Amino acid sequence: MAEFAAVALSTAVSSGLSAIQQQAAAKQQAAQVEAQRRQQVAQIQQQQEIETRRKREQLRQAQAAQRARFAGSGISAAGGSAASLLTGLARQVDQAIADGDSLNRLRIDGINSAAAAQRSSLLSTPRNTLLSGFSNILTSGIRRTPSLFDEPSPADLLRNIPTATI
Repeated sequence: MAEFAAVALSTAVSSGLSAIQQQAAAKQQAAQVEAQRRQQVAQIQQQQEIETRRKREQLRQAQAAQRARFAGSGISAAGGSAASLLTGLARQVDQAIADGDSLNRLRIDGINSAAAAQRSSLLSTPRNTLLSGFSNILTSGIRRTPSLFDEPSPADLLRNIPTATI
C-alpha cells in the first residue's frame, strides 16, 4: 500500500507540474492568438475606413462634375431629374459602402470564431492532460492494490517468511 502511495504521489506531482507547464504555454499561445486576432480585425477596419473615405471622395467629385455638366447645359441641379441623378449616385455609393461593411463583418466574425476555437483548443489541452494523469494514478492504484480475495504471489509468501537469527 505504501508503494501505491509513493507511486501515486510521484505521478500526481509529475502530472501536476506537466499540466502547469502546459497551461502556462497554452495561455501564452492563447494570448498570441488574441493579439493576432486583434491585429487582423484592426487591419480590416482600417482598410474599411480608407475605402469608405475613398468612395465618399469619388462621390463628391462625381457629383461636382455632374453639377458642372448640368450648369454648362443650363440645367438646374437643384430639382427634377438632375437632383434625382445626383441622389442616385449617392445611393449607389451608400449601397457599395454597406456591402463592403457586411463583407468585412463576415470576415471579422470568421476571424473571431477561428480565434475562439483555437483558444479553446489550446486551453483545454492542459486540463485533459491533468485529468489523464489522475486517471492513470487511479488505474495504477487499482492494478497494484491487492484485494482481500487475491491469492498471495510466491514473492509475497517469501517476504512474509520470518528469517531465523542465529
